[in-house]
Amino acid sequence: MTDQLHAVIAGAGVGGLAAAIALARANVRVTVLERAADIEEVGAGLQLASNATGCLRELGVLDAVLRHATTPEQVRLRRARDGKDLARMPLGPIAELRWGAPYIVIHRADLQRVLLDRCLSDPLIEVKTGVNVMGFAVANDGVEIGARQGENPVRITADFLIGADGSRSALRERIGLGLSDQLVWSGRTAWRALVPSELAPAFARKLETGLWLGPKAHLVHYPLRQGEIINVVAITEDHWRAENAPDFWEIAGEPADVSPRFARWHEDARALIGAVAEWRRWPLFDRAPARRWSVQRVAVLGDAAHPMVPFLAQGAAQAIEDAAALGAAFTKYASNVDAALVDYQGARVARAAAVVMASRRQGSIYHMGGPMALARDLVMGRLGPHRMMTQLDWLYDYRARG
Repeated sequence: MTDQLHAVIAGAGVGGLAAAIALARANVRVTVLERAADIEEVGAGLQLASNATGCLRELGVLDAVLRHATTPEQVRLRRARDGKDLARMPLGPIAELRWGAPYIVIHRADLQRVLLDRCLSDPLIEVKTGVNVMGFAVANDGVEIGARQGENPVRITADFLIGADGSRSALRERIGLGLSDQLVWSGRTAWRALVPSELAPAFARKLETGLWLGPKAHLVHYPLRQGEIINVVAITEDHWRAENAPDFWEIAGEPADVSPRFARWHEDARALIGAVAEWRRWPLFDRAPARRWSVQRVAVLGDAAHPMVPFLAQGAAQAIEDAAALGAAFTKYASNVDAALVDYQGARVARAAAVVMASRRQGSIYHMGGPMALARDLVMGRLGPHRMMTQLDWLYDYRARG
């Protein structure tokens, strides 16, 4: 081994690429292994609150991200039945002033491309595609990783290994973290779509994040790419089971699968849902929070560590927090891998667990019906913008190095 540490990261999603950037800033040489042959444009919109964009600023990539992002002026909550406003929370410049960084929305592919371009331009980072990590062996001074590139076996030696390989992480299972705490089916499905702006109703083109609340369902929408497209997410309670489903973006859904579920909603919501030509079905899973994310010289981050339901829009944000914390740990401990991974785990486990559980609770609140929904609506109306923002301070006002 040389004096400079070498890390291998399994997975070139948002978390894996952000972790590579963070580690390189800590003077760690990084090899990113992605099992897909190409890193393609998949997915749809992401909301990145100030906790995530603050970390992107620490990683030196926020300015590049902002060139592809949209900054909503507010979050507008409406009642599904009649379209009545329940609450409005201002964002725009106020988010930066209150939480120290902007609140943005961005296409996942645009964010991933910015992160990938930064990785490809960094001499400390190498990205290899078409390489599937199969296993590893830990020695006193490092990790030997076994992988396959097509039909060819590949062996790579590194000082430590990071699993950023998603909610069905093979590395998580191989270090014993995925055996007793299996993925939990939430009973809900997210239906995702992108609508050309000219086909969307006027209200959906406004520079805001719209959130509609109804019994056993809710709807989210916001414009992306300078208003060229509208991101639409309809989340419904569902009895369909999906333990063996393929990658979420490959599950097609037809308008007839979705529109009847919103037949009694306000005409604005129905118009937006009716503008969708094709949906993508994403079954929602999470996992009970784990007490540890690392064993010896192997650790996990992002969905491999803490898959969560999207009711706080924090999945990508928490992966970015993980990445920033990992880089901060190696900046602090330099060549001491064991101490750095302990520090990373200590900084992140409780925080991510709190977000996982809060996301579960938020889903129950969003999908209330009957008298409980009436009570929820009254509370939201009385909170006002300032108290709504105060309730989010714990989540949005976060810094990896703070």
